[in-house]
Amino acid sequence: MISMVKYQKIYGICGMFSPIVFTTLWILGGILQSDYSHIRDDVSSLMALGAPDKLLFDTMNLINYSLSTIFLIGFIMLIKELKGSIVGPFLLLISSILGFVVTIFFPLNYGGEPTGATGTWHFILVMIMGFIALGGMIALWRGFRNVNEWKGYDLYSLITVILTFIFTMILVIAAGSEIMGLAERFVIIVNGQYSFVLSLKTYLLSE
Repeated sequence: MISMVKYQKIYGICGMFSPIVFTTLWILGGILQSDYSHIRDDVSSLMALGAPDKLLFDTMNLINYSLSTIFLIGFIMLIKELKGSIVGPFLLLISSILGFVVTIFFPLNYGGEPTGATGTWHFILVMIMGFIALGGMIALWRGFRNVNEWKGYDLYSLITVILTFIFTMILVIAAGSEIMGLAERFVIIVNGQYSFVLSLKTYLLSE
């Protein structure tokens, strides 16, 4: 199939590497920081004020959001050319852009606590990002039904939405507990695989 959008393969590759970079970030955090627990601690703690290796993890997170943003810009152009709704991709793009804002300006407070001005806004903006991203997936579920090249991905999107909602509710219940980090990992993995699969499909459509 002739590429419908210039640089479509590049957009797809960027999208596939985004969740890989983010996953590497928190795995590396557990390796470099002996007192960091994947079961107990959230990923944002690695980038909190005063956290060891904050610069490294901030940089990796900004790379993650840069790759995600590049992909989503290309994804919007692709869906638009296929006469589909760009509401879903646009909402995901907004969520990704907010990720830059949170990483640069609103880290968690010292000790990984959502306190103080930056910590409070970190918590608020991350919640907003989550709702926007969930809205984007819901819009994609509905939008994919009208695009022949993405048939079947509507059901896949719906399943991802349901799983994201379930694991997010578990995360809310587990907040502040000894298994908060584990609960968050399930949300991250569900969203990460969704980004990877959409990016892979975008890449394959250029063949």
